[in-house]
Amino acid sequence: MIDREQIGIRIAVLRKKAGLSQQALADKLGVSAQAVSKWEGGKNLPDIDMFRELAWLFRMTIDSIVEGDLLFAQKSVQKELPASIEALFPDVERRRLLQSLSTYCSDTELGNIAREMSRGNLELWIQAGIARMEAGTLQEERKVSIPASIVGENTLRETAPYFAKSLGEMMGNAEPGLLRLAELMRCPECGERLLTENRDENKDECKVCFACKNGHRYDVTDGVVYFGSREIPGELWSLYMKNYQDYLGEQRHPGNPRYQMGAVPCSEVRWQTMKKLRPRIILDIACGTGGGLKYDLQRINWPCLVIMTDVSHRILKYNKRYFTEEMANPYVDIVCLACDCARLPVRDGCIDMVVSNGGFESMQTKMMDGFREAYRVLKPGGHAVYNISILGDHASENTKKWERLYYSLDESYSLHEKLYDIEEWEEICRETGYSSTETKEIYGELPAPETDTFPFENEIMQWMGEYLCVSEKQA
Repeated sequence: MIDREQIGIRIAVLRKKAGLSQQALADKLGVSAQAVSKWEGGKNLPDIDMFRELAWLFRMTIDSIVEGDLLFAQKSVQKELPASIEALFPDVERRRLLQSLSTYCSDTELGNIAREMSRGNLELWIQAGIARMEAGTLQEERKVSIPASIVGENTLRETAPYFAKSLGEMMGNAEPGLLRLAELMRCPECGERLLTENRDENKDECKVCFACKNGHRYDVTDGVVYFGSREIPGELWSLYMKNYQDYLGEQRHPGNPRYQMGAVPCSEVRWQTMKKLRPRIILDIACGTGGGLKYDLQRINWPCLVIMTDVSHRILKYNKRYFTEEMANPYVDIVCLACDCARLPVRDGCIDMVVSNGGFESMQTKMMDGFREAYRVLKPGGHAVYNISILGDHASENTKKWERLYYSLDESYSLHEKLYDIEEWEEICRETGYSSTETKEIYGELPAPETDTFPFENEIMQWMGEYLCVSEKQA
């Protein structure tokens, strides 16, 4: 007897291993994505011509797709578990369980399952029934739940496709990070709680969105929760990256040596603070291309959710791809919010740590709004960890000349309204509500030029000194 459900599971496995979406496979076969969805769901079977096309496309035999023979097992099985996943599980039993699932799950799905299991949020059980009969009459019936991780190889192999399918249905198309994010979100329009929804407009693959009870809805587009934000008029900085290749060029550029000065670089000082505090929820405000967190994400070795926020959906789309594909860390879930960072769609007091690598300053006229917003979303006892450009001394001739040159620039440079020395900034922190602020000078102000011409066309605040600040919210 042909098992439609098993055939559907095998088609889905082969599609995922080939890196194809349902729509992409449908395009190759000349059918609708809805048809592929029904095959994979076990509702319909492909006709014989479609089976021939599938076998040719996946370099399988028709029998191996229909029957799941040795050829299917050999061709679809994954290599050993990635080291990043194995590191989450010291016990052989759960690694063996994940290995059995790897045949039926994409790498992303397997990583999501592994993270949820490592956090204690997911357990797999097999249920068995026991019945006691007397003279053909049922006298007693009981059910026993057996941890899937302890069953034998043959049982595990037989049940793995059913586990994989149920896990896919249970976890939905939403990434674990998006599911965790729902606990923290509020509608920027009305302030009501935002919850995840799965829209199924075309009866095809679901599309995740966030919605409140008042009907405000925000879609997840290209992996980014989009709140309709726009870059500052006249400052469409993201457009100089025309495509993802341009973005990769930016990520691999060594950067301005000025920002790497100091006996201990700012990135290392920030990381040492983060490692000590071990926050579980981190929000990067006005993150840009993620140049600050990139250093930290390679080192985090505790489970955490990282929320990248910026006005540019375009850049966040690239961030999502880059940090998922090239900077993947099994301990970290990354989500991206394209929003106004002076009006975050995040509840009061729910973030462990806000980080900013020049993010506050990049908000320009909204800088102080963003700084106060960071305070609002932090939990009591939470920390803002950020670098800030600081003047040397308002009374010194060097600083006076720099200020005079800086304020002589025209409006096209998007100047800040006020420049602070360290005492003034510490006072700003107290006025905002922070109970304490630790400051560390990374490097000082540059000597002023001898001429009366401002020397920089880009990154115009690089003449200032840099401090790393850790501001704590009263517990």
